[in-house]
Amino acid sequence: MLIAKITESDFFGGEPQYIDDDARYNTRGVMTDGEGNIAMMKIEDSKYYKLPGGSIEITETPDKAFLREVTEETGYPAELLGYLGWIEEHKFKRKFCMVSHCYVAKKVSDKCDTAMLERSQERLGYKIEWMPYDEAVSRLKALSEQCKEYQMSFVLKREQLILEKAKEYIVK
Repeated sequence: MLIAKITESDFFGGEPQYIDDDARYNTRGVMTDGEGNIAMMKIEDSKYYKLPGGSIEITETPDKAFLREVTEETGYPAELLGYLGWIEEHKFKRKFCMVSHCYVAKKVSDKCDTAMLERSQERLGYKIEWMPYDEAVSRLKALSEQCKEYQMSFVLKREQLILEKAKEYIVK
């Protein structure tokens, strides 16, 4: 189920423009601790937060890729709670479309292994930060309202849409 198509018109006005080819596929989603808190990836070299997720390897299904990515980035093993749908980010300026398969997962252990971050994530200082659902929503909304960066505008909009869709799994 399509959650949304994000285009430059969401930020700059005008008619939406869509990219029909050159798509990249990844996974993204929410990991909860089962007590109303979610894992956010703080980018230490900036003020921004992202949800865990990343690329789908050629031999993986999107759900397996999400579980791998969430474990690599957070250090916690997780189990899937549900599939939310997908989001398309049409970046016409860059002639590029990102399709994110979105999930909700729950950590299955309090034992945290060392996160296995990619070099670019290490350079940016990715760190896991647990926070209540409502706080995560508020932070992303505030960051989105002040954001002037092209790429990060898409990221923050995507993350807000995922959190909104995942609410029923987290807030009881």
